[in-house]
Amino acid sequence: MANRNLSDYELLKRCKEGNSRAFDLLFDRYFNKLNHFALKYIRQQSVTEELIMDLMLKVWEKKDSFREEGSLGPYLFKSLKNAMIDYFRKKELSTTPICKLVEDSFTQDTTNEAVSYNELQKIYLDSLNQLSPQRKLVFEMSRHENLSYRQIADTLNLSVKTVESHVSTSLLFLRKKMKNHVSLLITIINIHFL
Repeated sequence: MANRNLSDYELLKRCKEGNSRAFDLLFDRYFNKLNHFALKYIRQQSVTEELIMDLMLKVWEKKDSFREEGSLGPYLFKSLKNAMIDYFRKKELSTTPICKLVEDSFTQDTTNEAVSYNELQKIYLDSLNQLSPQRKLVFEMSRHENLSYRQIADTLNLSVKTVESHVSTSLLFLRKKMKNHVSLLITIINIHFL
């Protein structure tokens, strides 16, 4: 089809006019390249697809603010790279037990760093205590005791799906509660891993 030969500039111009077919062509043009790039680092097809879908949705929503000259490629790859960094940061925050982040590092740390850690630990524990008793227990068994979902399910006589649901819901709740304290948590992570 002749439209496939149009430049990114022309397709973006048509997107601004509300032409969803032009957007579909841009999507098709870049999806495989972006996916191939992201899979080198993330290695989970479902995650890379979600990141790319979110990115392309933003392109559609911001189509009126794009400069029409040149290729869309550099923008997409830079945006995807930033999205992957955010993904890894969130994954790190959600899978590292806070109580273990600075286990061995305080012998050399300053009082301010210890105070920051204690403040964050209190916020985390307060948030954890807001979970229902069963959800809290499942979460602690998963994140603090490093038990598998199967082990937790067998111990508590629950299905694995129920355990997965409890952990996912707990993570969402804790992320929401602690999102205002991410900079403090990143500081602690940096202290621990430097």
